[in-house]
Amino acid sequence: MTAAAVVEDPRILDALERHRDFHFRRAASRRVTGEKSALKFIDEVGFCTGFTAGMGVPCLREAIAGTREPGMPEHIQHDYAIGMTWRIKEALPDRRAVYYGKAIARRPSFIAREMLGAFLKVRIEPGDYRKLYERGGLSHCGKLVMDALSKRGAAETRVLKLSSGYAQPSRRAVFDRAMAELQEKFLALKVDERADPFSYVWDTMEHRWPDAIAEARTLTRTQAAYAIVGKYFETAAFGSERAIARLLGIDPALVEGAARRLEREGTIARGVRIDGRLGAVSLLSRFAP
Repeated sequence: MTAAAVVEDPRILDALERHRDFHFRRAASRRVTGEKSALKFIDEVGFCTGFTAGMGVPCLREAIAGTREPGMPEHIQHDYAIGMTWRIKEALPDRRAVYYGKAIARRPSFIAREMLGAFLKVRIEPGDYRKLYERGGLSHCGKLVMDALSKRGAAETRVLKLSSGYAQPSRRAVFDRAMAELQEKFLALKVDERADPFSYVWDTMEHRWPDAIAEARTLTRTQAAYAIVGKYFETAAFGSERAIARLLGIDPALVEGAARRLEREGTIARGVRIDGRLGAVSLLSRFAP
């Protein structure tokens, strides 16, 4: 679209939300009921948050609850949906059925195996972590943690804190930011949780997901972005391209390029202003004027 189209029919928002209700499984009749249906759900939507609803992408906790944006209870240990999400985020990644990490807006998220190569292609920068550090794209603490993981293999949090020199309580915030950074950049991930004493176990993506990294090498960034953005619209139906880029951590130019291709193919309409919403959005063509 060269000029913004305006949808004044207020029913369009209801139709778009009903689309999300179906695909996000925000309905009691379609809710996720266990590990098997959770895997099917993640494979269908391609990627979703684990616990955080209301971000414009599917959410496993929301799908288990079978309702829109369930509130966070005061005592989360007694919440059925949170408890099941917690169990699934341990069981499915443990057998490499899905990827789990802080992948969407730095929130715990799931990515289907089929989509992981595409995410790696658009999120992992060229070269290894050392070159990324030399270019200023990785923190010093993050680099030291990767040094330790590369030499030792999988290691507990306390070991990484000691190895990197960030074991002091005063340096905890810096260490925690580095671990979030490594997950966001798909360099490291949690692979286990130990109970006595409680501790996370971490490993490198290269060691844990070599097949996905190999697949990523067969894709161009344009192809990868097209796959991710196409899946987004298939399930979420509408959204601001700029917001999609921020949410999924993809270069805005790649998102725009993918959206233009989807527009040429007749899948989406771009630059649509829906009455009652600020700004223009892109949406599935069947909902456009």
